[in-house]
Amino acid sequence: MLFAKKNKSGGMDMKALRLLDKKPVKYVTERDGETFRETKVGDEGAINVSDTEFTVVCGGVNAIRCALTEVIAAELMNKSGLTIKGKDLDTGKMRSVIAYYSDGVVSADRKR
Repeated sequence: MLFAKKNKSGGMDMKALRLLDKKPVKYVTERDGETFRETKVGDEGAINVSDTEFTVVCGGVNAIRCALTEVIAAELMNKSGLTIKGKDLDTGKMRSVIAYYSDGVVSADRKR
């Protein structure tokens, strides 16, 4: 689709966002806009897409939760993860995180 109409936001369309539902995530990071340091937000989680929300959950805690109609998500160039931008419904702040895909099944309990 060389000349297909592009999404104005530059992110994925609704159909592509819905396909990410239940996709396992290895970890999620967030870059601080002032210090440019990257911090890990969570490990071992999944992307959840409902009728109204786009959420990344790690360890039972929301890494980011945005309204589905307002989230901007785009895959990384190497297809190893996803950049997610939007107003976090939990904090009320604009956030940008990167969720790195897991290569397998996410386990809630693992032996060390």
